[in-house]
Amino acid sequence: MKCPNCQVDVINENINIQTDMGKCQACNHIFRVSENFDTPTYAFDINQPPRGTWYKNNLQEIKLGATLRSPIAFFLVPFMLIWSGGSLGGIYGTQIAKQQFSLLQSLFGIPFLIGTIIFGSLTLMMLFGKIELTINQQGGRVFTGIGRIGKSKYFNWHDVSRIRENRSTNSSNKQQAQIVIDANQPISFGLGLPPERYHYLFHALKKIQSQYKPERR
Repeated sequence: MKCPNCQVDVINENINIQTDMGKCQACNHIFRVSENFDTPTYAFDINQPPRGTWYKNNLQEIKLGATLRSPIAFFLVPFMLIWSGGSLGGIYGTQIAKQQFSLLQSLFGIPFLIGTIIFGSLTLMMLFGKIELTINQQGGRVFTGIGRIGKSKYFNWHDVSRIRENRSTNSSNKQQAQIVIDANQPISFGLGLPPERYHYLFHALKKIQSQYKPERR
């Protein structure tokens, strides 16, 4: 690993993976290992995307993306049917069938309605969702959603200082990571992607950055 400050090779004794800290013996610069461990440990080929990812270059722009499809959806679908069918059907369906409105019963059903919307959106994302980057020489767009419905965030190459990983530990004490485009307004994405798709997007974007990002003067 090279020091991010002076680019000197850092000796192994000065790198502590467990504490995520490193120190350069040449300039005494202290840095986070995870934020500088960006080089893949395998022969990366951008033209060989793994299953569930894609790379399309028509010389005008690049389409780089990955599906959010996950096996967890097979468990969420029956859960959603039971949750929404049992709770909402029992609370609101009985009122419709009897043609009688109950304010207390309707208010009681609001948390179940909100839960249905949240779990329903999550289930749809895990079935049909995608992350797709549309990139050209000026910058790009990061889209997360289903079909054409979703959120888009834009960046300009002139404003991008770095593309990095942001690693954290969730409430279940499991490591999770996001890809971060450091710009005037940082863009984070990729949370929840399977490792193979995640690593492909990250290293493909780093490679594209090296081709498109203009030199600083």
